[in-house]
Amino acid sequence: MKVTPEIVTAEKWHIQHIAAHVRDADRDEFWALSMMTPEEVLNQSFGLSHLAWTGLIDGVPVCMYGVVRASLLGNVGRPWMVGTDLLDKHQVVFLRRCRSSLETMKMCFGKLENYIDARNVKAIQWLKWLGFSFSEPEPLGPLNMPFIRFTLGE
Repeated sequence: MKVTPEIVTAEKWHIQHIAAHVRDADRDEFWALSMMTPEEVLNQSFGLSHLAWTGLIDGVPVCMYGVVRASLLGNVGRPWMVGTDLLDKHQVVFLRRCRSSLETMKMCFGKLENYIDARNVKAIQWLKWLGFSFSEPEPLGPLNMPFIRFTLGE
């Protein structure tokens, strides 16, 4: 059966569906870094984003991602992504389509950087494929879990 993948501008209504089906690795990361629920993280990220997109499979939201300006004075963007279990089943489809979003982020910001839970192996592999560089893990968040800084640009 052929699936129809699509990348669209993120809309607030996508949040509820994604939050209800978020991957365990993403949920664990949110809790370790901020002790926030997927819905809280998605609402905050969506609300602060300079740009945000949603990946759809046959019209169903499977991921949301975007970039938040790190500060008013700098040219650094903080990319983020939240995925559902369904994204994992169709990850190759989205890997091929996400490069244009990354190029748009790079046009808006001289440098992209953020942190990722060292346990989130699939997301780390995706970021490596996109060309990000990585630091050594360091303890972050209220639980002092190991997080890895990833960067691209400057």
